[in-house]
Amino acid sequence: MFKKPLQSKFRNISILLIGLLLSSNLATISEAATIKNGVSCKKAGQTTKSGAKRYVCGKNPYVSPTRLTWMLRECPQAYELYIDSKDQYEIFKDILSSSGAEGQAEAEKLVKAIDSLEALMRTKVCRRGA
Repeated sequence: MFKKPLQSKFRNISILLIGLLLSSNLATISEAATIKNGVSCKKAGQTTKSGAKRYVCGKNPYVSPTRLTWMLRECPQAYELYIDSKDQYEIFKDILSSSGAEGQAEAEKLVKAIDSLEALMRTKVCRRGA
């Protein structure tokens, strides 16, 4: 029988290993290219960077159904700020309403600011596909 020389076997194994390495790197590159808000992810709290944007894996409060998805890192922080603002508004509303017309005007400005914060989150920071 004809036996292949050791160099030929080594070359075939080398080609196979290089092919495997290239294919695994291409899969990683293609996965990284698809990361954006709303794309499924596997582990909550995991972070990654795609281009200039940083993403975190978690449940986006504005994407339904709620499941683990990539979202801009600022989304959960902004949502917590929004919830805190709504809670604090009730305290300020009582204080400002006792200040007369000027206090009422300030309370209305505060409500508009909170509403614009949520609109910004919904349309920019936490928007699916951003």
